[in-house]
Amino acid sequence: MSEISCLRDVRSELRTTGYCRLRADELRMTDELRQGWLSLSIDYSDLPPDDYLPGAGKYRFRRYGRFSFSPESGVLHRLPHEDYYQSRDINRVTGGFVRKFAPLLDTTFANPFLQELIRFDFCQFPLAAAAAGAWEVHAHLIRVRANESEMGQPTPEGIHRDGAEYVTVHLAELVNAGGGHVSIYDADRNLLSTFRLEQALDCYLFHDASLWHEAAPIYPLAPGHEAIRSILTFDFHPPPAGTSSD
Repeated sequence: MSEISCLRDVRSELRTTGYCRLRADELRMTDELRQGWLSLSIDYSDLPPDDYLPGAGKYRFRRYGRFSFSPESGVLHRLPHEDYYQSRDINRVTGGFVRKFAPLLDTTFANPFLQELIRFDFCQFPLAAAAAGAWEVHAHLIRVRANESEMGQPTPEGIHRDGAEYVTVHLAELVNAGGGHVSIYDADRNLLSTFRLEQALDCYLFHDASLWHEAAPIYPLAPGHEAIRSILTFDFHPPPAGTSSD
């Protein structure tokens, strides 16, 4: 049982529409986990630049890491760091080649809030018992900046998929930023919904295997000050057929 809970039947919404948006005030958690969240937010100040942006953009910063997750036990194991790859079928701009991102900090891997949030997110998915087994979870800390000379693009690839079964996106911070609206599309890329994450821990969960998504560029609201939008996102990859949990 997760130490994070919410006031919505997220599982039913995901089963019906494939996506669900949650506001921060709908989440409930312990004071200890909230302290873990505050500790995690500090990690965003130490994100290396993303060197794979089109047009040699300088607006996105990130770290990335992998876990093995057993749904039956709730145990998370850190996996060795490896390069990141998406096919061009799902990402036409930055897919099709290997990208090398810096690993998550040791403190990020061990952060109790991050680990409990993975468990909470997984509990929302409308999965049958056949989904048991060791899932692979990719965790990304991403910060996008914008100033008067360069807009920040959370998804420079536009409408895309991440290549997972389910994906969850949690807002970490939004400072002096206009734009950033999220759009969800069906399998044929017809628009289903557009919304904006505005408060820290606002989030959305969706079935990446059947839907598409994108986030609009951000720009500064107050002249002379940069805009910032940071997220914590998880990609959930199911176990290969025929495997069992360890």
